[in-house]
Amino acid sequence: MDKVKVHKFPAKLQGLILLFSFLLPHSIANTDMLKRLNKQYKQILIDSHIGILFQLSQRAVTTDLLKQRIDTPLSLAQIIEIDKNWSNDKNRQTQITQNQLAKYLSVLINSQHYSFAELMLVDANGALVAAYPLTSDFWQGDEDKFTKAIETNNFSVTPAQWDESTQRYSFFMTVPITQNTQTIGALIAGLKVTPEYMQSLEKASEQQRL
Repeated sequence: MDKVKVHKFPAKLQGLILLFSFLLPHSIANTDMLKRLNKQYKQILIDSHIGILFQLSQRAVTTDLLKQRIDTPLSLAQIIEIDKNWSNDKNRQTQITQNQLAKYLSVLINSQHYSFAELMLVDANGALVAAYPLTSDFWQGDEDKFTKAIETNNFSVTPAQWDESTQRYSFFMTVPITQNTQTIGALIAGLKVTPEYMQSLEKASEQQRL
């Protein structure tokens, strides 16, 4: 597989984390300030990772896997049945997490240059084609991180929340993949966020309710 460009993890992000740590214990952090910092933090993460997602979405190894799924499609009934047995289906788990693309996704997950917690390639129905690490669900088609991007056929970002698969707080970016104007799948990335960011969101929300 061809190499993709590696982006340096932004020093500005580290500066924001330090600022969160300083402000959170003090009353000087007002709602507007925290909202502004939260927005900057999230935007820096997006800007640092969106390029590689778009690159991956166009790679031959990615589109070839989706074409294979198109050639041997799964019905929605089959997908739901696989999803029910997903936790015990070791053979299918291996197919999904150890194919050529999944092995490369594992390199990105383990890279210090990125903040990826989870990476998934899904077909047009939201069923997994490749993923790393092992996900808690086979079917992503009923989740906002998939539906919002598919409905608009556009890049989408979800709010940060607890993710069962990675056991940490993350938000998800999704890039739809099209061929001849038809959506054939999507690349989904979970980006891990710091405890300071989550605490800042909570504090801003509390201050707004007062």
